[in-house]
Amino acid sequence: MLLYKYRGIQSFRFFTDIILKQRLYAAPYFDLNDPMEGRYLYSQSGGSIDQDMKRLLKGEKEKIRICSLSRDPKNELMWSHYAEGHKGVAIGVEVDRNKYEVEPIIYDGLHRVGLHNFHHGSAIDVLSHKLDVWQYEEEERVFVRNNKQYVNVKIREIICGSRMSTQDIGFITELVQKVNPKIEIVNARTNSAYV
Repeated sequence: MLLYKYRGIQSFRFFTDIILKQRLYAAPYFDLNDPMEGRYLYSQSGGSIDQDMKRLLKGEKEKIRICSLSRDPKNELMWSHYAEGHKGVAIGVEVDRNKYEVEPIIYDGLHRVGLHNFHHGSAIDVLSHKLDVWQYEEEERVFVRNNKQYVNVKIREIICGSRMSTQDIGFITELVQKVNPKIEIVNARTNSAYV
């Protein structure tokens, strides 16, 4: 199953890095754009967690980096928010789920943590829940640890935004053909491949 990274191309160095090195950046949770990222609620029904558990959970969250992807390559809001107003790209990638922990986001609000559900993976649980206002993103997250900053991927397609200039399409097509001609370049407006 392909997942998509919406990306602008104005910062061309970052786009080129993705194409040349077949990798995506994974950010610490506190650098993501949701101000509620990494927050959770204390569950009173299962017994509240103590200060040691809070420190442990905070420490675990800080060791994790996140690469956010979407299941939907045609989301108008995603194109507007993350791909320079339809002038950027949506990069279709495959992620090795045997190598990386990939979790779909659950849009049910902040995760509740208490003694009844506190475990070694509680940080991933917390970082896998978001408020329902973000549901349009259809997000799946790739989690990495051990100070790794990138997720290795196989790029399968690049969808060029409906407002991308002819010059940018030509440049991207030429670059991709020289680096990996197996990557399909697609027009978002027509959903057909550029030839």
